[in-house]
Amino acid sequence: MWEEYYSNDYVAAAQRFRDQSQRLMDNGVAYDVQRLVLKEKGPMEEELSIDICMLGDSSANKLLLSTSGIHGVEGYPGSAIQLYTMKEIENGGIPEGIVVAFVHALNPWGMAWLRRVNETNSDLNRNFLSPNEEYLGEPEGYGKVNHLINPSKPPSKSGKIFTMEMLFHIIKNGMRRTKQAIAEGQYTRPAALQFGGEGLQQGPKLFLTWLEEVLEDVDNVMAIDLHTGLGKSGQDTLLLNPGYSQEEIKIMKQSFGKKIAALDSSSIAYRTRGDLHQGLMTRWPDINWTCITQEFGTFSQLRVLKALRSENAWTQHGNVEDIYNHWSRQRLLRTFNPKNDGWRGQLLKRGRMLFEEGLLHLLERE
Repeated sequence: MWEEYYSNDYVAAAQRFRDQSQRLMDNGVAYDVQRLVLKEKGPMEEELSIDICMLGDSSANKLLLSTSGIHGVEGYPGSAIQLYTMKEIENGGIPEGIVVAFVHALNPWGMAWLRRVNETNSDLNRNFLSPNEEYLGEPEGYGKVNHLINPSKPPSKSGKIFTMEMLFHIIKNGMRRTKQAIAEGQYTRPAALQFGGEGLQQGPKLFLTWLEEVLEDVDNVMAIDLHTGLGKSGQDTLLLNPGYSQEEIKIMKQSFGKKIAALDSSSIAYRTRGDLHQGLMTRWPDINWTCITQEFGTFSQLRVLKALRSENAWTQHGNVEDIYNHWSRQRLLRTFNPKNDGWRGQLLKRGRMLFEEGLLHLLERE
């Protein structure tokens, strides 16, 4: 039912985005299309790029920034949301006084190769440390859980033993502490999960260089980063970076509804280091930022972790001739991009709705 928006590989997703961008250019809705090309190639030797489409008022000082695919395989649902939104506004245009930037596949290598990380095993949503912050250290407790989530040999497909051991670890150490230790981001183990990199990576460098010119005359930014994996299946949570007061969160809920939650909420998520939105706000502190991570749930947290663990371990230790088609990567793809019509339809509707709410939020800004 939603096949025209959801692609089966990176090549198809990128081409659909470019084709729709060109249609918007032809209709006078878009005014600029760019490609930021990486050095690496995809599994079919295809060129990999971060694709960008700029729409609306090119002289506006208010920007809506929509980004997808910073976590590779999560880019397929994010791409679908962007494509659906772009098609919906093909005839309607953008409100006066606003410029919109759709940034497709911030991690094209991970999207093409069906990984969540990039070509150096770096999680790009832990790679945007502030310019004066060193890529060092790991969360308290990561060492305790390392042997469970980063096995030294490829795990079995069932993962039953891991499930029991992980549940025992959670009982002993607590869910919140365990989740924080795993997900915060670490900079000491390059082959392990949640590695944030040894420095700013190629893709982020290209993106930040492009953004520097775009933000020259911008005062207000509404940034929406699209993700899947966390939360109840088919439902989205609108995550805010730490630092918002309870009063500010209350005001945000008036604009975006009850789905708003702080990123470090004990029942929702965890604190992170070096995520995209933190990196943008620290680099351009004079801009008035409203940053929302729209996270759509897929499966249980343990199932998601099991898929990440298997894929990384098989990549690091499996010595597999055709890793692209290996069950560990195909499972990772379906964990973050379920092939379910109801789930896919709900994502498109909610993604489009948040985009509209973001436009209204910008219009209300002085």
